[in-house]
Amino acid sequence: MSVITGGLAGALNPNSREAVKHAIRYYGLVRSMTNDCRRIAQNTGYRKQDIERIKNHVFYEQHELEDGLCTFDPDYEMAQSWQRLIEGVNIQKRDIVLLHHEFLESLYMAEGIKYDEAHEKAQEIYNYAAALREVGR
Repeated sequence: MSVITGGLAGALNPNSREAVKHAIRYYGLVRSMTNDCRRIAQNTGYRKQDIERIKNHVFYEQHELEDGLCTFDPDYEMAQSWQRLIEGVNIQKRDIVLLHHEFLESLYMAEGIKYDEAHEKAQEIYNYAAALREVGR
């Protein structure tokens, strides 16, 4: 079984026990939050409804993936991005790329494009994996 996250971790091994445990806990916390979308909108200038769309896409909705119909697996880097976006402190370029990527990917999927193709199309414009690799440069 492969891990489908919607993101690709950079220097940190996203499959390390610590990273996976943190991501699982944080995704659970995000799913229980009620003010994160408002705070991210305030911290980024995005519309609240667009942040809500991204949150639903990443944290709640089930997608047809190679393992069947399921939510994305928790990802450490995406959890870290979401946390920075909520706090409004030390927001990184990759965090904004994540928002752009997931929003566009959700639009493609709403048009009926399957996840793999929607992800690749979004990556062509907003490449979150590349933004992660730029960390520390």
